[in-house]
Amino acid sequence: MIMDNMVYTNKGYISKNRILTNKGWQYLTVPLIKPNGFQTRINELIIENESQANWKIKHLRTIKHHYQKGQGFKHFFPVLENELLKKSHNYFELQLRLIKCILDYLNISTEIKLGSKESTGGVKERELIINILKDSDCSDILLGIGASNNYVDKNYITSKGYRILGQEFSHPKYEQINSSESINGLSVVDLIFNTSRHEAETIVKNCGKIKKL
Repeated sequence: MIMDNMVYTNKGYISKNRILTNKGWQYLTVPLIKPNGFQTRINELIIENESQANWKIKHLRTIKHHYQKGQGFKHFFPVLENELLKKSHNYFELQLRLIKCILDYLNISTEIKLGSKESTGGVKERELIINILKDSDCSDILLGIGASNNYVDKNYITSKGYRILGQEFSHPKYEQINSSESINGLSVVDLIFNTSRHEAETIVKNCGKIKKL
């Protein structure tokens, strides 16, 4: 379930992500317009294609410059380029297309549901979580490795008959052409461009374990 009907925040990685250059990591950011100000929802975001019309070309040039020698570049860059250069007005629609391309490349068949299509919501956070589980037909909730382990009301969730699962995540190590040391916390395209398609798929599907909390 992708909660595209949540209010957008500048924090996090909704409109930006990190790649690795020969000078270290750098952000690639999509210029956005928030038509409803601070109350703009993610699926309402508009791409700023007028005053910053060349952002797509600049991002593609940056990616090509730093990743063209990678094993996966010749296979995935044309896919990324094709999607990115399509005329896009709504930001989330672009993001969803890119997500699906990445899932397809990595042979991940997980069904995607959208919060906006299911009208999923909740006044309180714990109610929202339960509604997400209901609307996505899930019996388990998989918590991330960060703060969610602390602020999620686990007792409330289990009292509603749902299981809580946690992750034992080990950040994958792979050869990165732009660094002699392993740099973590980058966009998945860093993995895709640096490795073969098979290796990227294997790494993504074997970099962690799920455990019952």
